[in-house]
Amino acid sequence: FFNFFNAIRYAAIPFFFTTLIAADAHLSFFSIDFLFYAGIFLAIGEVANMAGVAMTTPITLKLGKKSTFLYSLVGLIVLCIAFYFVPTTGTGAYWTLLVLQILILTGIISPLVWSMYADISDYAELKFKTASTGLIFSSSSMAQKFGGAFGGAAVMWLLAAFGFNTEEGAVQTEEAIHGIQLLMSWIPAGIAVLSAIFIIIYPLTTKRMKEIG
Repeated sequence: FFNFFNAIRYAAIPFFFTTLIAADAHLSFFSIDFLFYAGIFLAIGEVANMAGVAMTTPITLKLGKKSTFLYSLVGLIVLCIAFYFVPTTGTGAYWTLLVLQILILTGIISPLVWSMYADISDYAELKFKTASTGLIFSSSSMAQKFGGAFGGAAVMWLLAAFGFNTEEGAVQTEEAIHGIQLLMSWIPAGIAVLSAIFIIIYPLTTKRMKEIG
């Protein structure tokens, strides 16, 4: 579900900018003037995610893996919903969208997932008295690929359902525009909620892992 979340949001961004953000949208940072387009939006988000990766270890040491994952998902849910209410015209709106993209720190979760796979491997070895590390990591990797694949496909399916016109220069209907807004906000937020449900019932807390040793 976490990869499903990422795939939907990232696949929707080009459509969001093509349809809702003016082609000549600009932002100024001190004396630097730059075009506000999908590429810069994605690039700045990736830099923020790198910072999130660096933050994962100190946060996890303080809160534990499960809590860090859950709180991060709650943050993603809130920020994605906030994204829906931001206008798409004007310099102030552009800066707000960019700040939200920076704050949506999926980079905190990404390394955490792989660390938790290792915990699951230790738990499985204790429970079943046999090592299954390779099976656990390979099946997890396959699940991630499914999440990415279905996320990208889901964007195309949903755009078609909303009546998005793929012809160059086409004027989109209100329903299609609203669909793109949902793909950047409420829809990924809903997927993050599903992910949070699984994390809530996930049994391997810090205390449990210490018991496993």
